Amino acid sequence: MTERNIYIEPEERVLLRTADVYQTESVDDVASYSDRLLEIVADFRNSGRPEGFNAQSMVGKSKRGEVACRLFARIDPETGIIEAAGFKTRGCLAMTGCASAACILIEGKPIEDALAVTIDDVREYVDGVPSGKVNTLHFAVCAIRALVGDFLLRDGLPYSEVEAATGCDEGSISCIMAEHCSHRQSMMEARMDALEAERAAQRETALALALDLVRERTQARQLTCPADWAHLVPDCMLASEFQDALLEVVDGASEAAADGAAGEGGAVRKRSKFANRGVGIPAFGAKRTEQPAAAAEGAPEVAAEDASAPEGASVLDDIPHVYDYSRSAADEDDDAELIPPEGYELVQVDGEWGLVKTDKPAVPKVRTPDACGIRKLGSTDGVRLYDGRQMTDAYARWAYVAEADDPVHTFAFCVREDSRVYPRPLAEESLANEPFCMSPDEVRRAWAAAQAQAEYADIQSVSASNGDVYYYSTKHLTPDHATSLAEWSSVGRFYNV
Repeated sequence: MTERNIYIEPEERVLLRTADVYQTESVDDVASYSDRLLEIVADFRNSGRPEGFNAQSMVGKSKRGEVACRLFARIDPETGIIEAAGFKTRGCLAMTGCASAACILIEGKPIEDALAVTIDDVREYVDGVPSGKVNTLHFAVCAIRALVGDFLLRDGLPYSEVEAATGCDEGSISCIMAEHCSHRQSMMEARMDALEAERAAQRETALALALDLVRERTQARQLTCPADWAHLVPDCMLASEFQDALLEVVDGASEAAADGAAGEGGAVRKRSKFANRGVGIPAFGAKRTEQPAAAAEGAPEVAAEDASAPEGASVLDDIPHVYDYSRSAADEDDDAELIPPEGYELVQVDGEWGLVKTDKPAVPKVRTPDACGIRKLGSTDGVRLYDGRQMTDAYARWAYVAEADDPVHTFAFCVREDSRVYPRPLAEESLANEPFCMSPDEVRRAWAAAQAQAEYADIQSVSASNGDVYYYSTKHLTPDHATSLAEWSSVGRFYNV
């Protein structure tokens, strides 16, 4: 057995283990380093985080040995002067020396001068590095740029301006060498945030335009379906996603209106179960009355009544109201922001504002969707939207039925609805009203077609003594009752005026 010689000196190794410097290479050829670099490594006066630092960065790699360079700085927000700089490193002596040199080169300098530091500047300051350690020079310079970029981002500068200021090129040798870069990660996150903000603005504006379209079509006495707003769907959304978002806004507005009414101690008004006229919009000058809310058999469901309707006004009026939605409340405010037309900007000269032509690109107008008063009509073939302040629920159902362009179904639907809701027979002339606009001949052809189909066997006809024709459903009215009501409507009531 060979006796152990405890007096043999161990192999010479250079190892640094401090809070700020961690040398991962246990065997480092010190002879290959310049005296200047070793002197810098031995001087730890700028290691660690300076007190009050407001910017930091990290650049490094993990493959084939971990190497990392972290820089910290306290930068005056007013002047942009780097008042103090510090570092932490992990890797070889060259990384420690280059990081320390970077701090020395930028300390006391404005950030513009810091960005001007090059790889040659660091190499000259440390009097060169071994050929296998050239990457540490790139890391040090990248860390300086990342440090300034971090400060500018924290200071609120838009990422596009930060990108232009730092001059980083992700395709450069330095960026390719650096597997990890805090600035690259921050810029990627900033770009993603900016992209998401842009997409959110597109979504909000598109939703607002869709709601404007609903109001415009309501004024024209039309319902609005997904096909009508398809051209408004932004590129960042699927048509189904846009529809879900639009319905979510509408539902949210309805819930807010209901909560507001409940909070004020007022319950949502119930609709009357009785009325005294038939379907459709009557001729101009006819008496306007409220319509019942009960859904007819086979009719689509209507959302809950909008509690935001003005006090004393009925959202059930049969003749749609017309509101001017082209003007907002801000239009009546003297202090409202003035928006110049495209291609012009407001300039104040001698205390007076005027329009001046400009070459600046127009700032995209971001709209906030306002679904107040918008209601939805659920059906088997998709949703329909309308403005409940301009169109009644009853008219919305009629418009949906008329939209199908099926005269027989429309005829039967209206007959059954009048017989069930009021109850009374339907006058033949009632279907001449909007939105049906059926002539007497079209009504008679629909009646003849209905007689030939078993599903409409409950639809019957009755005439008053003056010849007026009525239709009713035997599911809700008996023949004698329908006859008496028809006679009263056409003849009897005029003798009691």
